[in-house]
Amino acid sequence: MADSHHLGPPPRVSGLEKVDHVELLEESGESDDVSDLCLIGKVITQKTLNKQAVCNILQTAWRPRATLNMSPWSKNVFLFPFSDPEDRRKVLFKAPWLVMGHLLVVQPLEAGKSGSELEFQWCPFWVQAHGLSVAKLTRQNGEIIGQRISKLIGVEAMHDGLFHERSFLRMRVNVDISKPLSRGFFLHQNTSQSSNVKELWISYKFEKLSDFCYDCGQIGHDNTVCKFISRELGRRSGYGPNLRAK
Repeated sequence: MADSHHLGPPPRVSGLEKVDHVELLEESGESDDVSDLCLIGKVITQKTLNKQAVCNILQTAWRPRATLNMSPWSKNVFLFPFSDPEDRRKVLFKAPWLVMGHLLVVQPLEAGKSGSELEFQWCPFWVQAHGLSVAKLTRQNGEIIGQRISKLIGVEAMHDGLFHERSFLRMRVNVDISKPLSRGFFLHQNTSQSSNVKELWISYKFEKLSDFCYDCGQIGHDNTVCKFISRELGRRSGYGPNLRAK
């Protein structure tokens, strides 16, 4: 959440204090080097978490090879200055991360942005598509499904033919967490005996999925405080723990 003191310039009021324009210097080379080794992260929850507890949890989960001194920036937002590029790469590669059941969104630090300009809207997930017939377990279908969910990063498949290693497709997808999670889709199939069309439900399961609202399907709050839909609609939403991969 942005600091309320940095949301924008003050209103112009005639006759009162003059607001100056100031140009500041930037050490572009040094700041670029620093930002290349940093990540910025936010724990997505309405609660204010204990800063030291968050740091302790991540130190244990990440097990960095080099010293990592995490810096709390604002409510649930942390700066992670890595001294070892491999530690930084590992954290990004193995995302998402959970802190006390809440999602931690980590992303590269952009040197030209202020804290209030940072957005934590996108997070990579491994998403499984269950219910497909064996003939549908291909890389090409994984790409079609992944693009349907959100921004496709890649499909877990070693070749372009049938994927027999497991009974579902697995896609790496950059998910817009400001929107309800996708639950799945209906697959239309023509039956062999007649011209009737059969609708087969293909369900999604998200790996390392954090707490989310069973009423509206959004990450960041639970259904005891959902303000996006009515409680009656929430009961019929279809969201529940089945969206988590075991």
